[in-house]
Amino acid sequence: MTPPQPPVPRSLRETLAGSRFIKVTGPAGDWIVFNDDTVSATLTQDQIIALCDRRNGVGATGVVAMTAIDKTVEHPTMRYHLEAWRADGAMMDDMTEAARAATSVMAALEIIDVQDTSHHVFRTNAEFVTTVYTPAYIGVDIGQWSYAYADTATAVGSDALVMTAGLTDPRPGLSIRIHHNHITIAIESYEELESIDLTQQPSIEPAVEEPTSVSFVTPQDPLIDSGMGQLIMRYSGEANHHHDLAAATAAAAVSFQQWSGLQQLNLWNVKTPLGQMVVQLHDHHRLSTFTRVPAVFFGRF
Repeated sequence: MTPPQPPVPRSLRETLAGSRFIKVTGPAGDWIVFNDDTVSATLTQDQIIALCDRRNGVGATGVVAMTAIDKTVEHPTMRYHLEAWRADGAMMDDMTEAARAATSVMAALEIIDVQDTSHHVFRTNAEFVTTVYTPAYIGVDIGQWSYAYADTATAVGSDALVMTAGLTDPRPGLSIRIHHNHITIAIESYEELESIDLTQQPSIEPAVEEPTSVSFVTPQDPLIDSGMGQLIMRYSGEANHHHDLAAATAAAAVSFQQWSGLQQLNLWNVKTPLGQMVVQLHDHHRLSTFTRVPAVFFGRF
């Protein structure tokens, strides 16, 4: 029997009484966003955990706080400083989805023209993050990728062996570093991809000591449609860790581009159980990911 969950702390209700929030829902999770300088400055770890609780709180993958800042000559489109936390209260260092959610909020509040394409820069504790808004998609520059083990990766196209429930034998995987380590494994067919049981943690050889996501990918038929590569992917975080979906799909696109030899193919549509994400590969190993404009709704405590 599951024990009863504690109610939302009274301190949370008192702290946030009358505060507005926006819930942003898309392929990479659902986010509680505060565009309120006062709230952003007072949130505690316990309050974030309570907010994200799906039984007694609002329920979310994480919380994003937008704090207004003065524009600069270098970044005239920069309006906000962003901080973000996962549902367990830990502060996030990969701010891809926080920036995507904040851009969605700017559109929902009509801070930006929703009928036009626009570019935006957000300041975070670690770096600047750039987004592009269009009436159909929101794109985020997620930074540069690199091989985790360059010599092995370039020599044989893989650097790890991965075994998981549903496969009959270990499969070679390629490790791509985008904020964290992401291992991609090619699967022969859609049927085999569907047979994989990701409720159990895949095993990796050699063992990894850093946070690592594991993705399994197979090409769609046809592989190329309208000048865009087509992949189907499942990954180890699809059950409850959506915040690194963009990096996982980007790593899958990079890996498949290397394996297929299609170096000129720089746009990849990656279909996942959580939704579709488009990956664009730029020069100098830079990457952008695009999702459809997420659904939003407004709330008040």
